[in-house]
Amino acid sequence: MSNRVTSLPTEPPPFFRRGLSPFARLTIFGLASVVLMFIDGQFKTLETVRRAVATALYPAQQAALWPAQAVQAIGEFFDSRAALRSENERLKAELLIASQVAQAARAAQAELAQLRALTDVARSTAGAQRSRVLFPSRDPFSQKVFIDRAGHDFEAGVAVIDERGLLGQVTRVHPLLAEVTLVTEKEFAVPVKVERTGMRAILFGRGPGKAPELRFVPTSADLRAGDVLLTSGIDGVYPANVHVATVETPRRDPESVFVTVEATPVAGLTSASHVLVLPRQTPLPPMPAAETDPPRKQDARRRQ
Repeated sequence: MSNRVTSLPTEPPPFFRRGLSPFARLTIFGLASVVLMFIDGQFKTLETVRRAVATALYPAQQAALWPAQAVQAIGEFFDSRAALRSENERLKAELLIASQVAQAARAAQAELAQLRALTDVARSTAGAQRSRVLFPSRDPFSQKVFIDRAGHDFEAGVAVIDERGLLGQVTRVHPLLAEVTLVTEKEFAVPVKVERTGMRAILFGRGPGKAPELRFVPTSADLRAGDVLLTSGIDGVYPANVHVATVETPRRDPESVFVTVEATPVAGLTSASHVLVLPRQTPLPPMPAAETDPPRKQDARRRQ
């Protein structure tokens, strides 16, 4: 076999043939750009082309910007959520503080109104001593409250009122406080009279959850719903004409000689915060001793 040496071509194939030199092409394209810019600046001939190209490329531009916009939107969402949460917590705290301030203001206004009314009552009651309610009795079946005694000289048996009416009676005096039995205490009795007619009766308490009642009132008595009951002043404990209660609808039983009359106390038994302790009333003269024998028998014995 003979070795044949094939000679390689020295010129590039047609695909890789180089045309004009780079400098020539740069010059041509540069001149063409200058000419196009001049023509466009003078006649605006490429404005339509630019609009068409911008319209065609707009979806691609938006698609290219979407990831960055999505990341920015997500970041803004979480930032705004955290800011809203913080703002919400701050507003809740401010609302709670404002609610407490409003409640304190309403309570202060109510207490001020009560003190003003109590002051008006104290001006018309000589010797009355002002005190404040400390706490109710711990016994749920006992209708009693305890009032402050600091700086006061209370006596057992004197009446206690608020700005609306009779609250009860001081029944026990301690070194720093005094015990007040309310008019609703079971078997607690208050002599009263009907303001409209002047009829006298006795109001008895019936214990917690029950309205006091007038006992031993005949069915013929002139009583109506809404009648005002005042202290009669005949016992020497309560001053006369102090509001005690208002009569509810009397219930008459044909088989009974007495009418059932319940009354609603007018004083703030569970809401009073300040009270007046009235001075002791002038004691009444003692009742005469009951005669054990009829007068005729006594005269017969004297004759013998």
